[in-house]
Amino acid sequence: MYALKPILKPVEVDLPSCMYSMKPVIGSASQQSASQNSNDQETLQLLAAKQDKVLKQLAELREQLVSMKTELNLCSKPAQPAAAGSSGPTPKSAAKVASKPQKIEPINLSYLQDFVVNACPTNIPYGLLALKKLWINRLNLQVECFTHSTVPKLSEEALNFQKVITSLEPKIENLPRLKVTLIWKNVGTYTEMITSPTAYVPICGEVNILRFLSRCGPNEFNYERQDDLTEADSILDTCYLLINKQNVKDKKQVLKTLSSKLGKVSCFGGSGTISLCDIAATSAIKQVHQVLAKDINPNMAKLVTRVTAEIGA
Repeated sequence: MYALKPILKPVEVDLPSCMYSMKPVIGSASQQSASQNSNDQETLQLLAAKQDKVLKQLAELREQLVSMKTELNLCSKPAQPAAAGSSGPTPKSAAKVASKPQKIEPINLSYLQDFVVNACPTNIPYGLLALKKLWINRLNLQVECFTHSTVPKLSEEALNFQKVITSLEPKIENLPRLKVTLIWKNVGTYTEMITSPTAYVPICGEVNILRFLSRCGPNEFNYERQDDLTEADSILDTCYLLINKQNVKDKKQVLKTLSSKLGKVSCFGGSGTISLCDIAATSAIKQVHQVLAKDINPNMAKLVTRVTAEIGA
């Protein structure tokens, strides 16, 4: 065959000096293989270094969580899943919400710092009074009340609550003391607790305040040491929603859910024990009673009556 002359003449291109140069993409097979192996080795080394760093961080995080768990004295049992398809607890499962008999341990005094609670007079935190009566022989929950300038006048119900909670004193001397300063303030339904005045990081909602105080108080009343912690947390979350939902229709739906969780038993703690869930539910129902009086069924009314009579929630 005859040879052809090149159709395109070689063209020289003057590249700008501002651009970086690249190595030739096309080369011999051996050069490409060596380059690929080198790049793979560098990539593996980088991934190994990142993995070591992540594993070290996870180990440090695990040590912190174990330390926090030890300090807070949390329950070590895994959460129990709820039965599928059940609309509420049966009397047998509801009884598990109550705390089982616990060995009485000394109260950790490092938890007993002074706290400030801001509450609206229209949403009285009855749970504080219930805890004070419940702990009367183990811990002195000392409550001191003040009125903020945003509240021109206290209602009769708030004045009665203030009188009872400040006058009730334990008969046993030298009990550990937990001081709470209750300030009547226009904060709406979101009752808040200030644990650090300098950082001002509030714990919002009466239910969450009860959770916090439950961990600080006597161990036999700590709701996290019960059998069915998952169900208890679900009930407490429902109580929180019942107080803080603004729409009346939504409140009715939440109340219906809470009623289904109670079922036909006398209280969430079973037939003989009043639990933190009963305290939270009673306080929540009292706060929405004026709005949802017609929607409270007889069994829930009995719960409120019983808890109020025994511990004054």
